[in-house]
Amino acid sequence: MMHRSARKPLLLLILLLAIFHTFPKKTANYGVFLGVSLPESGTKETSGSKEEEEEHKARLKQLAFLSGYKTVIVSPGTFTKEDLDYLKKRKTTVYAYINVGALEQYNPDYKKFQKFALAPYENWEDEEWVDVSQTAWQDYITEDQAKNLAKTGFDGFFLDNFDVYDRFPTEDCYRGLTKILQNLQKYKKAILLNGGDRFVQRVIEEEKSGETNSKEKEPKSGGAIYLFQGVNQEDVFTSYNFSENKAEKQEKDATNYYKDYLKKVQSAGLSVYITEYEADETLSKEIEAYCKENHFTWYNAPGIALSR
Repeated sequence: MMHRSARKPLLLLILLLAIFHTFPKKTANYGVFLGVSLPESGTKETSGSKEEEEEHKARLKQLAFLSGYKTVIVSPGTFTKEDLDYLKKRKTTVYAYINVGALEQYNPDYKKFQKFALAPYENWEDEEWVDVSQTAWQDYITEDQAKNLAKTGFDGFFLDNFDVYDRFPTEDCYRGLTKILQNLQKYKKAILLNGGDRFVQRVIEEEKSGETNSKEKEPKSGGAIYLFQGVNQEDVFTSYNFSENKAEKQEKDATNYYKDYLKKVQSAGLSVYITEYEADETLSKEIEAYCKENHFTWYNAPGIALSR
């Protein structure tokens, strides 16, 4: 009879085979899973208690679920280099979420940056819009968060709340956002912007018009394709009603606006991703046809928590 410790590699192999049988191939192109966190254990085999082994199995199962997607967006906190290696071997591209335009009250560094808060964030009680023109905040994003995520091995950055420029359309805000993007280029990671249509359109228009820096013959912002490689736009076909806590069909004028906007994004050479919420079967078919026709990628989130 095998000794318990000798059986562990075999048991792990059986477990992995069972998981691969459950998730044998890519089931979807794109998924946004900011509400997904991994149990404490890592992907390496454990040598501890039964509880540890159960956590280990749960972690592997969660990773196997993510490996069913070609591209995933995740909150990076609980992911290790081993987790990312596991997903890379299964050809899953992983973007790490970074909140650029807002400051969460549960952020461990909240008190340090609270003085840069501009206003409460509508519908998100634990967040505040932040002054992205502040050098200390820029460095926090690019030299602290992004640096650590790049070391861990994420394939790219998913930058959220560029809508801060919609809310505070000042020159300082615009320059602050472009500075952050410019400083992120050294990590040579793919970058997706979530929202921020007003910012994105200004970058594109600036590039088209040939507006340049005084000392350099390049767009003031650096140029869209230089700064980021794609955008994720929420609520093109659906709109989340926070007061009733449910998704609804987006207003026609808003849908048409976003469609025109996404054409501009695509024409600038950028990739387009769309995230919708709780689209029913009929609407899903409409969205699928639209995305197929335009070569866009979309995800139908089952809820605002983005946990599955």
